[in-house]
Amino acid sequence: MSIFPAVFELTTQVQEAETDQTVTSLRTYAFDFEQGEFIHQPNGKPVILDGVEAVQQNSQKALNTDRYTFPIYTSVYGNELKELIRGDGTREWKQAEAKRLVREAVEFLPGVDRCENFTFEWIGAALKISFLLITDEDAIPQEVIVE
Repeated sequence: MSIFPAVFELTTQVQEAETDQTVTSLRTYAFDFEQGEFIHQPNGKPVILDGVEAVQQNSQKALNTDRYTFPIYTSVYGNELKELIRGDGTREWKQAEAKRLVREAVEFLPGVDRCENFTFEWIGAALKISFLLITDEDAIPQEVIVE
């Protein structure tokens, strides 16, 4: 008699279900970034996003989170865009680095394939970064303003 539970092999049906994870399987709670709170239905239940909407919100969250600020996140989550914009260097160099930092922040997220078509606009000392977030299902226009 062993103290370890018996080992059972997974059926092929279960194995196939585990490997079939697509963008549509992503789910997250809807969040209002301007208000800083979760969105609720009139009955008080939280609004849940899935698919491309969930990918878009996860991307915005990563772009709005400063890296190393919140101990709940690992050191690979978030970005260092504010430090870049406030630091020394030419605008051209900052734009090239901003492109790299945006890619580091969002390309590892589930459902994201890549980022492309970057455009930059300086608004005083702030930088507006626009780009396309490419997923398996769609190309999502994204933008972030870094002050």
